[in-house]
Amino acid sequence: MKVAIKKQEKNKEAKRMKREKEVEGKGRVKVVIIMMMVMMVMGCNSGGVKGEGTGRGDGRGLSGAMMEVGRSAENAFYAFLELVSDVLGFTAKTTTKKNEVGEYFNSLGVKLEEATKELEEVAKKSETDTNKGDLSKNPIREAINLAKGILSTLKGHLESLKGIGDGTIVGAATSNSQGTKPDDGELKKAYKALKGIVEEAGKVGVEKLEVGNTTLNNAKDNKEGAKILSTNAGDKPSAADDSGKAAAILLTVSGKEMLAIEVSLVLIT
Repeated sequence: MKVAIKKQEKNKEAKRMKREKEVEGKGRVKVVIIMMMVMMVMGCNSGGVKGEGTGRGDGRGLSGAMMEVGRSAENAFYAFLELVSDVLGFTAKTTTKKNEVGEYFNSLGVKLEEATKELEEVAKKSETDTNKGDLSKNPIREAINLAKGILSTLKGHLESLKGIGDGTIVGAATSNSQGTKPDDGELKKAYKALKGIVEEAGKVGVEKLEVGNTTLNNAKDNKEGAKILSTNAGDKPSAADDSGKAAAILLTVSGKEMLAIEVSLVLIT
């Protein structure tokens, strides 16, 4: 009797497991069928006859719209990548003229304009019939409008630097000659632009510039080299190697420190 009962229990368990597998198999088939139907609908809705299945009249469905947003985002990415490469690719050489620096800044403004246009394309492609009337429902449009405002401000600062500088070499130092008093108008223009760029950078979390504490690493001071900064003819450098001493001062200061020092000096005056 015990053997017969155990056999019956095993048969019941086997039947139960068989039913569960059949139900599980049917469930999987249903899932596969549903997925195939969704893919077919998306495939039909992403192309075909103009005006069919979209409600937008241009023959594009959800998949087509997403593909266009993706392409626009890719274009915007490469536009910014080109801008970054231009920013990092500029190097002032011994032959670089001051007006070339101004032209370089202006070219960055042009690149910003191109990047802004690509961002606008992303926003346009992200708009649907449901959110065109209320832009607050489109977070992509909100984010891009904010970015466009910042980029427009930066573009204005960069373009204002277009005409600064003349045809002389950057960092040129002349022996037996006092320093030249800077053009107040050009200096204020450059200061306003650089200060504005620093302020915009601070708004997006970039660390503020600090004045460095660089000192000349030699056994004696460099009073003769420092005379190049004087606009008084009585204090002008006289020795043949004074221009080299003046250049030594510039070589010990980083670009970051020079910008911070210039901003600080103008604020003090």
